[in-house]
Amino acid sequence: MILAAAALFCACSSENKPLKIEFSKDSSAIVFSQLEPVGLLQLKNKLQTDTLYQKLATVLQTPGDNDSTDMEKDWPGRLSLKGDELIFTPDTPFVKGKSYLVQTMLNTAFATKKDIFSSEVGHQVKPIQKVLVR
Repeated sequence: MILAAAALFCACSSENKPLKIEFSKDSSAIVFSQLEPVGLLQLKNKLQTDTLYQKLATVLQTPGDNDSTDMEKDWPGRLSLKGDELIFTPDTPFVKGKSYLVQTMLNTAFATKKDIFSSEVGHQVKPIQKVLVR
């Protein structure tokens, strides 16, 4: 089921503007903007009714210098739409000075036009990743 939702977002990627992932102005949420139009329409139609869509973005707290573990910690939260932006609101506030790895399948593609022409088409879709520091 997750693969089906990811395929909807991947198959429709058109190499427009890259997905932007950043903290909100007050750092209380993570904002995904410049979503592909087809993916945005799917989110508007299904985000509130299909729980699978809540898995389209993952936020992990990366270990810091003083952490006793080398493991990343899942940072739970909820996705919602505000206009043309997808918002990740955490269940507990982000910690100042900590790093967070954000992973999503939004706006991803198997290959770009350049990859196709150079015969470098991948066998699987790779998530978009970005590290944000609060």
